[in-house]
Amino acid sequence: MKLNLKKCTFGMREGTFLGYKVNADGLKVCPDKVEAVLSLPSLKCLKDVQKLNGKFASLNRFLSKSAKKLLPFFKTLKKCSKKSDFQWIAKAETAFKQMKKLIAELPMLTAPKEKEELIVYLAAVKEAISVVLMMKRNGKQMPIYFVSRALQGPEINYTPMEKLILAIVSASKRLKQYFLAHTIVVITGQPIKQILSNPKVTRRLLKWCFELEEHDIHYRPRTSVKGKILADFIMERLEYDSQDTPIEDKEELLDP
Repeated sequence: MKLNLKKCTFGMREGTFLGYKVNADGLKVCPDKVEAVLSLPSLKCLKDVQKLNGKFASLNRFLSKSAKKLLPFFKTLKKCSKKSDFQWIAKAETAFKQMKKLIAELPMLTAPKEKEELIVYLAAVKEAISVVLMMKRNGKQMPIYFVSRALQGPEINYTPMEKLILAIVSASKRLKQYFLAHTIVVITGQPIKQILSNPKVTRRLLKWCFELEEHDIHYRPRTSVKGKILADFIMERLEYDSQDTPIEDKEELLDP
């Protein structure tokens, strides 16, 4: 086996790898990927929406609550069994403009160090669940990965608590490399730990409990929120889901 020196670069402070800008601080999106979305005009046909979804898919890990924000696009595709059925409604256009603003300000993602404790925040609305994986370094919480997916079929009718637990399960599968190698701390004001440890839980919750047992997961009450990324993630959930959220467990909040 020999190295092709023409294809090798050494001693770089920053480089491009698999479409991302990589440096000692973390991972950023290449500017050309961002520009490809920002330069798009309003969509005119079904093929345009399909192309847009493909572009968003490559940016999902940088986007907070991407599934919830992309629901208008998913619904537009779902209604189009034929090209002639395409309708670009006002709600989809509004969501398209909002996504452009978010993509113009994508955060940098940080890589965790070996055995570093990682933090998870959860969010759930009627048709989507979201997770942000973060780490605390030098007194600041920095994002590592955003995970989000739309709920399908009977999942939409799950209780708010079941949706939050499903969010943890989905994140543990999507980010298995992080969950197996690190201690995970779930920051939540909900009594998830008590529910999963209850021997009388439903078969669905029991299955999720067994799936999560292979990981080192701890639950801590949520305190003050610092940082724009985290504030947007949590405050948006409170605004959209406050009516469905069960009362916080006092014993859980008092647990140090």
